[in-house]
Amino acid sequence: MTAAGWSVYEPERDAQGSVWAREREERLAGALAPQAVSGERQGEEVDELQAEVRLSAAPSRLVQTVADRTGLRPSQVLAQLAERIVVGEDGTVSVPPFTPSW
Repeated sequence: MTAAGWSVYEPERDAQGSVWAREREERLAGALAPQAVSGERQGEEVDELQAEVRLSAAPSRLVQTVADRTGLRPSQVLAQLAERIVVGEDGTVSVPPFTPSW
C-alpha cells in the first residue's frame, strides 16, 4: 500500500482484496446454506422422535416376520405400530389390529 502511495486502506482500490473478500463471503454463504436447511427441517420435525429399540428374541422375531411378509423394514413396522397406540383411561396401552402397509 505504501509503495502504491496509499495513506490509508481503501477497499474499493484493492482489487485482489475485494476478490478475496467476495470469495470468502461466497464460501461462508455456501457453508451456512446446509445449516439453514437443516434448521428448517428441525423446525418441521420438532414432534418427531428417533429411538433405538432393543427387543428380546420373541418380539424381535415377530417384528422381523411382519417386515419380511410386508416388504417393510423392521423400523417401519415399529413406526406403524407406534402410530396406532391407544392409551385407555385407566392407562392401559394397546394397538388395535391393523395390516402394515407401505
